[in-house]
Amino acid sequence: MDYQNENYGGECDFRSNFHDGWTIGYNLHEYSELLYCQRGAGTVTVNGQAIQLCAGQLVWIPPNYIHKYDFEDAAVVCAVFSNDLIPLFFKSLAGRYFCVSAIDAGPLTSVLESLPHKSKEDYIGISGYLNLICSQVLKNARLEGARPTDGVLYQKVISYISSHYTESITLSGVAKLFGYNEKYLSHALHELTGIHFKQLLTFYRVNHAKKLLESKDADSMTAVAEKSGFFSINTFNRSFKERTGITPSEYRRRFAK
Repeated sequence: MDYQNENYGGECDFRSNFHDGWTIGYNLHEYSELLYCQRGAGTVTVNGQAIQLCAGQLVWIPPNYIHKYDFEDAAVVCAVFSNDLIPLFFKSLAGRYFCVSAIDAGPLTSVLESLPHKSKEDYIGISGYLNLICSQVLKNARLEGARPTDGVLYQKVISYISSHYTESITLSGVAKLFGYNEKYLSHALHELTGIHFKQLLTFYRVNHAKKLLESKDADSMTAVAEKSGFFSINTFNRSFKERTGITPSEYRRRFAK
């Protein structure tokens, strides 16, 4: 499931669910994400780093961090929400690179387990809960990793891709723009994320295409491909199916509203 394509809407952009035996492949989105392990244990992989999450522990995943989960033998609570719900938390980060790690939930257990029961209309209650949880995350945070320069590099590149993915951008062009050697940039991104530049670009392009295809008034497939940054319909069809498991046409038939 790719939360980038969920329809949040309204003042309080928030969704939370229980999952028992949950596994998802790599995904990337612009929201914050909290994951709490209620029972068992599993693995969270964030920007190429595998993190063991045991019962009673939680992780916070910042926006635009590539992540995947393997909780086949565990029960977890997952909350995905707008960054506007925790503005002071982001102010505290002050643009530094956040190193994701598992922390003990402790007294926050009841708060975390109550998230799936919260109504989206309860803006104040949800915001209060999330700020309480994130304040605990911040107390245990490492804001400078072993490779802070690479962390800053990642944020700059992700920010650029998220703003320009519909254009014809290349690794060599981005490397030149930010003053990096192309091979170094490619290696650094792969070390930090576990995937390559083209895969990062494809994440954003396919996500955008899915949004366009979910509209009953969507353009032709060629137009959807071009508006999403694919300049070849064959590349679009192949990339879309590799990412979602179905063709763009099938996706439109299933999910157009």
